[in-house]
Amino acid sequence: MLILLVFLFISFSNTIFCLNANLNELKSYRFVEKYVLMNEKKLIIIREMTFYDEEEFYLCLDPEKLNTSLIKKTNYILLDKKDFTNSLYWKVKTHFLSNQNTIAEVKKNEKITNHFRILLTTDLCPSTNKMDYDFYITIKEIERVSSFSIPFIIFFSGKWIEIHKDDLMWLKTNNLNFLAGNHTYHHHIIKDEFSEEKLITEITNTELMMIKNGIVPSCFFRFPGLKYKKENLNVLAKLNLIPLGVNFWIGQKFIPENSILLVHSNGKMKVEVNMFKKFTRGFKAKLTDGNIRFLSPDEWLKMALQ
Repeated sequence: MLILLVFLFISFSNTIFCLNANLNELKSYRFVEKYVLMNEKKLIIIREMTFYDEEEFYLCLDPEKLNTSLIKKTNYILLDKKDFTNSLYWKVKTHFLSNQNTIAEVKKNEKITNHFRILLTTDLCPSTNKMDYDFYITIKEIERVSSFSIPFIIFFSGKWIEIHKDDLMWLKTNNLNFLAGNHTYHHHIIKDEFSEEKLITEITNTELMMIKNGIVPSCFFRFPGLKYKKENLNVLAKLNLIPLGVNFWIGQKFIPENSILLVHSNGKMKVEVNMFKKFTRGFKAKLTDGNIRFLSPDEWLKMALQ
């Protein structure tokens, strides 16, 4: 039996944020997998939710762009799963299941290059410290220098959202181009006794906390401490989540050609943020001329899976 939190719903938006409050309580929240044609667009419905006024919404995944949106219940045409087998999402899902690891784990023999494609990520693990604003301000500075918007993923823990409402509001109101990844609710490191039911509960309660606070959950997930069991990957596949690892730690000498970079911004790893600032200053020319590119998740995954 899943422990589902009940809260206020924040109304629909096609963006990462749902900003207008609707004070109806959540009645049910269901994991589904429906391949559909909705408003002339192929989508995968991955969650269905109902509120006490009986309004229903879908959390829909775009199988090519890998973004999600909350859509009020509407008509759709059911499609066959095979109609999606050439999509980017299907290729990514097949990749991590067949390789039995998260996307972008460290490899010993990476290609040496002067051109770097980086998927920028940050983790907001539970912490009583104030969020490290310098990380996000640095992103804005990169955007100003390069004249490009910098896409990135924030992996939220539910507990962090619960106690950092002011920091969260700052993130929502500063025009940052991020998706909201799931980092579980309590950030418990997965060990042998960690059950499938507990993992699903941790994921579910984080998604619900996101929705309560006006954030649309994405399809991206990161294991706490990057620790997991192989069978956990099957759970994520059932929930239509993509597990991202890390193969580029800020400060390391070698940068993989296709890098997933992690910088903690929960206020407990100031050294990482300082090194990130130093990294961006040191590679200012490469950022400007495009030899270092910060890619969106779908752009990065297309490159990495080639």
